[in-house]
Amino acid sequence: MSPSSTQRTSDARERARQIADRQARSASANRRWLQAAVIAVLVVIIAVIAIVYTQTRSTDIPDAGAVPSSANQYGGIVLTKDGIVKNSSDEASRDVNDLKTSTVSASASDGQSATLPVGLPTAEEAKKNGKPVRLTMFQDYNCIHCAEFEKAYGEDIKKKVLDGEIELEVRNLNFLDAETTTEYSSRAAVAAYAVAEQVSTEKFLDWQEEMFSHQGEGGLKNSELEDIASKYGADIKGAMDSMDYRPMVNVTVAESKENGIQGTPTVYVDSTETQTTDFSSALDEAIKAKKES
Repeated sequence: MSPSSTQRTSDARERARQIADRQARSASANRRWLQAAVIAVLVVIIAVIAIVYTQTRSTDIPDAGAVPSSANQYGGIVLTKDGIVKNSSDEASRDVNDLKTSTVSASASDGQSATLPVGLPTAEEAKKNGKPVRLTMFQDYNCIHCAEFEKAYGEDIKKKVLDGEIELEVRNLNFLDAETTTEYSSRAAVAAYAVAEQVSTEKFLDWQEEMFSHQGEGGLKNSELEDIASKYGADIKGAMDSMDYRPMVNVTVAESKENGIQGTPTVYVDSTETQTTDFSSALDEAIKAKKES
């Protein structure tokens, strides 16, 4: 028996409903795919913008900038038992295109000869200058080996500085800026200048100890650097916002490279390069020799 007119009409409606349902599901799937594609494109665009912004920000750093009041003209922060030396630079500003080159050689603990970093006296001059032993450290707050050095020797160095047995000069470098996307090494160096302008020798060394305890975390944000500084009595928000001392970081780094510094930490005891494994004995011997001279 052939289907009735009513049955045929009902079947046609059901087929039409099924077709419409399939089309609706297909349209929904297409919309979800399109939304996912749009989101993926937006993520890529945002990532590109972030990279371009970071690179542009890096290249926008002025060639010249002010020497911080807490630094000498070579970018070194000098800490003594009487406080952090201020306004010791012969120049109000420095330009990365006008680097100073050492003309003398240094003696290393292994007996080798090397270029002496600019601003340091010769080892012979250092022995006879009548001043406490000068410990000069080239470091990077994002350097794991610097953090290890701090953990091993930081307390002893602080005690010797506060007792007047040594003076400590810290030159902060940015060799590891490329390890983060935010130029952390450079920003931490800027923070160091700003902290050193406001606190005592002891507080600065305590701040530095905490800074190295954060090494390996991918770089602190400016707000985190500001929070740490505030714990030791320094307000560095203005310095971190303006980045006025950022050019000086570049000068210190370029000048250090020009004068033989290839890695961190690099340590000089009264202008004699000293391996970190021999550090304690070399420092104690230098102190003893100064007292006996």
